[in-house]
Amino acid sequence: MKLEKNWWLPDWDTHYKDHIKQDHNGDFQYQKEQRDFSTSYCKKLGLALDIGGNIGFWSKDLSKKFEKVVAFEPHPENIECYKRNMESFNNWTLEEIALSNKHKKNAILFQSPDESGNVSLLAHGVQYGNSQRTLKESALKKLTTDVRMLDDYIDKFDQNVDFIKVDCQEHEKEIVLGGLELMSKNNAVVVLELPLRNDKEKEYAKDVESIMASIKYFRRGNYRKETVFTK
Repeated sequence: MKLEKNWWLPDWDTHYKDHIKQDHNGDFQYQKEQRDFSTSYCKKLGLALDIGGNIGFWSKDLSKKFEKVVAFEPHPENIECYKRNMESFNNWTLEEIALSNKHKKNAILFQSPDESGNVSLLAHGVQYGNSQRTLKESALKKLTTDVRMLDDYIDKFDQNVDFIKVDCQEHEKEIVLGGLELMSKNNAVVVLELPLRNDKEKEYAKDVESIMASIKYFRRGNYRKETVFTK
């Protein structure tokens, strides 16, 4: 790990490091506008789920707003950074696994060689990264992780879920499919990363929107790549 201003990052990360270096206020908050936009739809601020917890950018801010945060992050180096970045808070827990629409042991987890936010169970979700380049699959690092479903946690939370954020590099649809029952039983604000940069991404977003509509969640607005759904 390395410390860049107030954030712990994996040693191999350059993406966030460059963003942090460009911040001259000393209080770097990645995607703060997206968080402010999406949480503005919340009527209650009890339990928030951060799916794709990464190193804690969303969780750190959510912990200031919500009573409790439960994050999901499968990458071991991101996990260590997450724990260090969240040390000043005591209202969070971290599930060190990936989520999808089926269970699996030792699933392959693909990782960009230099972007710690670019990790996915899908190779193509990582090949086109934040740096606007296309990587060959052979250039991706591969790890393994256990995979569960969001619906597995229906009876594990001691309060209603008020907010769900999912940012998992084109694996959002599978996570939604694995959490339909949990979302149906709650009135959460759900924010999904659904970029609309080309026809393929627009078709993917349309497909996800249709699945959300099947459980009475409808799109309320977009801010950059984040789309907000509520009942």
